Amino acid sequence: MRKLGLIAVAIIWASSFIFIKWGLLELKPFNLAFWRFLLASPLLFGYVYLRKRDKLLSFEKRDFLPLVVLGLTGVSLLYAVQFMALKFTTATNASILINSSVLFIAAFSILLLGERITTARAGGIVVGMVGISLVLSNGKLNFFSSTTLTGDLLMIFDGLLWAIYTIGGKSLLERHEADALTAWAFVAGIFTLLPFLTFEGLQIPIKMLSWASIIFLAVFCSFVGYLIWYKALEVEDASKVAIYIYMIPFFTAIMAFFLLNEKITVIKILGGVLTILGVYLAERG
Repeated sequence: MRKLGLIAVAIIWASSFIFIKWGLLELKPFNLAFWRFLLASPLLFGYVYLRKRDKLLSFEKRDFLPLVVLGLTGVSLLYAVQFMALKFTTATNASILINSSVLFIAAFSILLLGERITTARAGGIVVGMVGISLVLSNGKLNFFSSTTLTGDLLMIFDGLLWAIYTIGGKSLLERHEADALTAWAFVAGIFTLLPFLTFEGLQIPIKMLSWASIIFLAVFCSFVGYLIWYKALEVEDASKVAIYIYMIPFFTAIMAFFLLNEKITVIKILGGVLTILGVYLAERG
């Protein structure tokens, strides 16, 4: 049953790239992020408050600035940049390139946290970078000729933001539970989105497709998905749970082919396989 739940999460998160594409037909990136977390934040916060009130209220004044940083890197900028990227690249590319976050995390862990360099981790970073290069170039010698390059580079930057969020949250996770920390990060993300939203201008969604995208992203991706994920982490090793994340590009590519008419090339498949292999090696190094 737990395995079915994790497969469902992989499908939900794979579907997010499709729904983001649909949401962007009407809404600008920061607006889509704002409406998503305006709905998701009270859902997650309320759920954690009802079940773990003491854990949620255990945060102190010294946690305020770190939470603002997590709100920026893990919510407001992370998703706004991701949404912006999907205006310029394919859902398939995005689902592959977001995995660059693991390669950044591995590099930061070695450079900043002093973790040891193993052959598997070093090899994983190299293999992953080769895979990412193939996705970026789509087999062409001239990287800059790719029509999706802008969006692809933004997705890699998004991976960097998630790596900063992950490394930055390590000290807080030593004192707080993951779901309580995520609930506060969601709330912080709403407030850190406001300055960018002022610049972009607030949009009120009108189309049903936009609301369907917002509801799916908020309820299923940010609420249901996270809850199943944390439940699985409570009873399984992180390495076993993480395996299901590797399915996301596969599911996204299939859905994007049928729903968005995206093409799947041999080079892109090879790039995706090498990227996921690199991520796998880097995580277990």
